[in-house]
Amino acid sequence: MGLLFDFRCAAGHTHEALVKSKTRTVTCKTCGKPAQRMLAAPRSQLDGCSGDFPSAAIKWEKKREEKMRQERKHKDKHGTYR
Repeated sequence: MGLLFDFRCAAGHTHEALVKSKTRTVTCKTCGKPAQRMLAAPRSQLDGCSGDFPSAAIKWEKKREEKMRQERKHKDKHGTYR
């Protein structure tokens, strides 16, 4: 099973290749020179609950309030849900 990585050769050509995780070098598809595997940016998500990122916290509060409003609306019409 392979993983998708970005590779760049000395000439600056960049491409993706499906390779094993240990593979560090492939042949450039454009010029045939060796292409080195590039570092990928890490995935991250701002924590909306801590308050460290105000815009994320505000977004979380709005989503939570909307969810609570929907739950109250359905409870009034149909009783409690499980």
